[in-house]
Amino acid sequence: MVEASAAQAGGADFIVCGPVYETLSKQPYGQPLGLERFAEVCRAVSIPVLAIGGINLTNFREPLEHGAAGLAAIGLFADPRDLPNRIEVILNSATRR
Repeated sequence: MVEASAAQAGGADFIVCGPVYETLSKQPYGQPLGLERFAEVCRAVSIPVLAIGGINLTNFREPLEHGAAGLAAIGLFADPRDLPNRIEVILNSATRR
């Protein structure tokens, strides 16, 4: 939270925060935050917080329900053959909230 507050105080427009979940690509950055810690970061700042790390089609709603303003998810959007379907699922989910 210290880093998020410092970023906001330094003039950041938004924060990318994670990894929220376990993922191979983010292992060098430490253990996953988990949803509760992620939510604490979201509550600690007034600028948008984007969730990153292990976001997939099964769990993408959880960070949004815990305060994320959006998602930064490479794996979720990496397959161009399924991209339209994935975007539709996400947008449909957003309209139901």
